[in-house]
Order: sequence, then structure tokens, then C-alpha cells
Amino acid sequence: MTQAFFGKPQATFTPGGAHVAVYLVPVFEGRLTVFEVEAPGLRGRWLPWTVMGYGENPYETAAALADDWCDGAVAALEIADALSFPFDADGWELALVYRAELTALPAGDAHRRPMQYAPGEADAIGPFDPVDLLRWVGAGSGKREAGGGRREAGGGEAPLVF
Repeated sequence: MTQAFFGKPQATFTPGGAHVAVYLVPVFEGRLTVFEVEAPGLRGRWLPWTVMGYGENPYETAAALADDWCDGAVAALEIADALSFPFDADGWELALVYRAELTALPAGDAHRRPMQYAPGEADAIGPFDPVDLLRWVGAGSGKREAGGGRREAGGGEAPLVF
């Protein structure tokens, strides 16, 4: 079995290589917030993300993404998930996903405009399925209970998603 040992740090992606990426799932008023990106060579809906620098702290990388993309308007920043994806033909990505509870809708800029989905709606964005995005959006809406369960704000049971 081949194991995930990393080589020396590189300046860019290398064929067959591996990298650690940090993604941000911005949530404002209970709704998924993504960015419409229109830049040279890039177009579509994106979540803020970056490849983590060698030796960096993942939380600090996520906080820097929140500052850059979300104007620093973050009430809470929490790890939501860690996922593994194939990358290009024979590479590998370890994705660390952070949920950012926003206090204001980001202003955006000339190349990226924030847009919100209706409550309970999402499309596939990047490598993520809508069900995962909605799970992360809802992760901050309920109260934790003894035993690890979660209750919705209105007192009902949280839906299970497999």
C-alpha cells in the first residue's frame, strides 16, 4: 500500500503530487454564500480556497481566507470536515473545510461578487456535493446536547444525512 508521504515543498502543483487545501464555507443569516468569479481564465461560482503553505497552521490559513474574501466579518470559524480527493490525473488533495459564520455579507470586488442561495438550497461547488454544503451550512444552526446530539433551534431533531 502506498502511503501519503510528502516530498519537498514546491511552488506549484506537480504531477502525481499531493497538497493540503483549505476551503471556507461562508454562511450569512443561515444561507450559503458563494462567489461569482469573473477573472481572466476563471469564471463560475467558487468557495474561497487556497493551498496551505508548508508548515502553516490550517486555522490561520482559513482566517486569512475569511479576511480576504469575507472582509473579516466573521463571528465564528470552525473546522467542518476533512475530505480526500483525487487531483488531476494522478495527484491527491487533502481538503480541510472550515465553516465561517458571517456577521455581514461581503462587499466583493471587481472580479468576485458574493451571492447567496435560498435557505436549504445549494449546487455542487468545486469538488463538493450539495448535500455536504448544506450539512456544513446547518452545522451552526442547532444547539449541541449531552451525548453529542444536536437539536434544531426550534427544538426538533436535526436531520440525518448519510
